[in-house]
Amino acid sequence: MKTSIAIIGAGIAGITLAQALVPYANVTIFEKSRGLGGRMANRRREGFAFDHGAQYFTARSPAFRAVAEAAVEAGHAGIWPRAVHTLKSGGLLTDNRQPEPRYVGLPGMSGFANGLADGLEIRKQTTVAGLQQCGHGWALTDGEGQDLGRFDTVISTAPAPQTIRLMPETFSGHDALAIVRMSGCFTLMIGLDEPLHLDFHAARIEDDILSWIAVEDSKPGRRDKLALTIHSRNDWAEANLERDRDEVKSEMLASLKRLLGLDFSNAAWLDLHRWRYANVEEPASQPFLFDEALGLGACGDWCLGNRVEAAVESATALSTRMITRLQGA
Repeated sequence: MKTSIAIIGAGIAGITLAQALVPYANVTIFEKSRGLGGRMANRRREGFAFDHGAQYFTARSPAFRAVAEAAVEAGHAGIWPRAVHTLKSGGLLTDNRQPEPRYVGLPGMSGFANGLADGLEIRKQTTVAGLQQCGHGWALTDGEGQDLGRFDTVISTAPAPQTIRLMPETFSGHDALAIVRMSGCFTLMIGLDEPLHLDFHAARIEDDILSWIAVEDSKPGRRDKLALTIHSRNDWAEANLERDRDEVKSEMLASLKRLLGLDFSNAAWLDLHRWRYANVEEPASQPFLFDEALGLGACGDWCLGNRVEAAVESATALSTRMITRLQGA
């Protein structure tokens, strides 16, 4: 009988790990959200579409570049933006750097993850809240104590602060998890009915509050109405995570008005999303965590850095270790 493996989280790390292990084990992914991709997320509201998490990803290793280009060929990804300018109080600084390919999912950011996840068994809107050792394996339960099944091995690809709360104290990776530091981010989503003429499609922002702005309909494959996605700075978000959402929205709008001279407070659509774990400030500095004796492990971008490619590298390294283990079983 094949080994049964539960993977917590259907972000890029979880999907990458699952695809590598499927030939050797019975793999089930548990995802708390309705969609796939984790922070590679998109939202649609009243004809407006927003990539309200990761804005794009790069592929610097030959292996991941092949994955990205295969996704482009399959129609799950495209190239955007050609340039990332800098917006500051003094105006716009043009990006004159040698461009590298930047990829986005199609038709939204989660499209990349959806393409990678083809054929996998994924239980969406299912939160794993408890692990209980059961014989030589683990019994999983949700937040209401409902049984989610028993598995020989469990791997968490959730953010490190969530993983450390889930793992038992006997897990050998606790010290490494405790090192990881992640920061939050607020995403302001603005939908417009009127035309808007900006001199950029994407820009980093030098500001005390804001860090990024993107014109959503400039992305390939988008056929939706004019929309802007704005990210806050991570340090500002950390200092304001528990503030009233309307106050946060107002401050972000005021900052945007100072930068662009435009007031979006009466836009056709305004929404705010809080990412509690958006950025890796301090990684675990090891490719993955795995407790051979317990059959528990963890991987994700937080192991190595702050890029989508780091999530893939972490999952690939763990899959190599686990396949060796499975083949020897």
